[in-house]
Amino acid sequence: MSVLRMIRAGANPMTWLAIVSEWQRDWAGTQYLETLSPVLAEHSGGTGVALGWELQLLSAPRDGAA
Repeated sequence: MSVLRMIRAGANPMTWLAIVSEWQRDWAGTQYLETLSPVLAEHSGGTGVALGWELQLLSAPRDGAA
């Protein structure tokens, strides 16, 4: 009931994953990535899997082939 009252007052309910993503803002910034990545991998289901895949792609050597 209290959540409904907050929504009526203008609050925007968000999940913890949305909040953490806003805190990180730019995934190119690596200041907190080492701390955040394990938490996402362990607790965010498919999002953690996708993040792991992206991090793997980012660390892959680039041979200049297009």
